[in-house]
Order: sequence, then C-alpha cells, then structure tokens
Amino acid sequence: MMYLNEATRRLMKAVRLIDTSDEVVSELSERISDIASEAEKYTYKGQTAQGSLKNDKNPIERREQNPSEFFPYSPAVGPFNPIAPPLKVEVTNGEKYKEIRAFGKLDGVYIGPPDLVQGGVIALLFDDILGSVLVVNNCGAMTGTLEVRYEKPTPIAKELLWVGKIEEIEGRKIHVSAELWEGETRTATAKGVFVKVKMLS
Repeated sequence: MMYLNEATRRLMKAVRLIDTSDEVVSELSERISDIASEAEKYTYKGQTAQGSLKNDKNPIERREQNPSEFFPYSPAVGPFNPIAPPLKVEVTNGEKYKEIRAFGKLDGVYIGPPDLVQGGVIALLFDDILGSVLVVNNCGAMTGTLEVRYEKPTPIAKELLWVGKIEEIEGRKIHVSAELWEGETRTATAKGVFVKVKMLS
C-alpha cells in the first residue's frame, strides 16, 4: 500500500507540473484513466475514517503509536492517503503534555502563490497535527475553532517543521497551539479550541 501511495504522489506532482504538447497530455490521460478504472474495481464502499479504511479501529486505543500509524488515512499525515504530503511525525515530551513535531518538504502539488505553499494547506496540516496532539494525550476532541496567522511566506521544496502542543484543558475544551518553521524563520502560527465529544471520550 505504501508503494502505491508513493507512486500516486509522484503522479500527482508530475501532472501538476506537466508542460508538454496536447497530444502527449491526451495519451497520458487515456493511460491514467485505464489505471483508475482498474483500481476502482477494488474500492471499499462502506464507511471510512482516518484511523482505518473500514472504520473498525479506534485511534484513541492506539494513542501510544506515531500519529501516522493511528491516522494512516489522514489527508495531512496519513501514509495511505496520496494527498497527504510525505511528512515524518514524532511524539515528544513537553513540560506537561506530549507534543507533536512534523517535518518534511511540500512539493509542487501544494503551491499557491509562486513557489509558496497555499495557505489552506497550512491550515489543514495545523488542524490535523493538533488533532494528533490530543490523541497522544488521551483527550480526543473535534475542532471547535482554529485561527491561523500567516507571518511569512512558506516556501515550496524547503524543509519545514510543525510543532503542536496543548496549552490548557478546561473541562470539555482543550486549548491548543502550533507553529510552523522554515529554518530559523517562523512562517505561521495557529491556536484553537477543540471540544471533547461523547464519541471520542
């Protein structure tokens, strides 16, 4: 499965950056369409989730694992989801709670302004990384509010680092924050409130 997703990511990047004749585009379109039709024969039709294809595993029960393992189908950190960038994710110990660090490069698929990461992609990654922070601290919750501040442009194809942590737990509300760094430059921050719900408790 990992190899299939890596190949699909390569294809997505190549299609995003393709620069060739209409004839070549047409030929490639037909070949890719044939492959898609073949893959669609094996599509699972039931309810799906970030934690498992068939929504049959509770990520809360697997909180000691790496976020990429308990959310393998996540659109942000999931190795089995081809739209997720190939980030490496690790759990670290903070002063009071466990924290999440995610690092890697975003390629041409995620471009917004010229050679810069699209802002919505940054927000998506913040949201999922903060969600992972909650799971590793045994307090799964859903996003209530998420505020993103863009401080500097975030470049494509440069090593980036996201750091997410819990600031405070107040009843059902969990206050969280995160930062995005490119080298010594902080390019964006996020803060939010996640709310515990019965299905995740």
